[in-house]
Amino acid sequence: MKKIFTLIAALACFGSVWAQKAIDIMPVDEIFDVITFRYITLANEEADAKAAIDNYVKHFTAYGYTHELVGEGYGGPCSIIDGFYKDGVNDTNNYTFVPEPYSYESNVVVITACNDGGEGDYGYLSISFDIYSEDMALILTEQLTKGEFAPEIIEDTIIMRKDNKCVTINESENGDFVSFLFEISE
Repeated sequence: MKKIFTLIAALACFGSVWAQKAIDIMPVDEIFDVITFRYITLANEEADAKAAIDNYVKHFTAYGYTHELVGEGYGGPCSIIDGFYKDGVNDTNNYTFVPEPYSYESNVVVITACNDGGEGDYGYLSISFDIYSEDMALILTEQLTKGEFAPEIIEDTIIMRKDNKCVTINESENGDFVSFLFEISE
């Protein structure tokens, strides 16, 4: 399992010329445009959240995502908890995502705006991609490297930063599948 993580770590640290397959992935710059489209305030929560939702729905559906939350256990003090998936099945009986075998594009996206129950604003969106393809993970990591995100490796986690932008990358096993979790925030 950690062989793939090591490959991603090497790519993040040293860069690479990766022969991209025809994978329809949202570019990193566009992901950050979606995140920073609207700052969600406590005072104007409903209008801010609606504008942010309308914007990210437009972007993710343009890349062929199905707009449906996958899994369970979501909650807490959040203005937005939403999700999308691509190239797989939302198994509603088991509250899980089953990636399409041999797909280069199977992934789940979770979008949140939370303020941890405080009196402050919700802020910008946070987006996580649970990616089930080594190729797609490498392409996204290469985009970060080419975008001059500086990598830092702490134990089994890669943290890539550029200015106030941050991407945390972890590898995990989910039953029969290996996935890569990219948590992206401003």
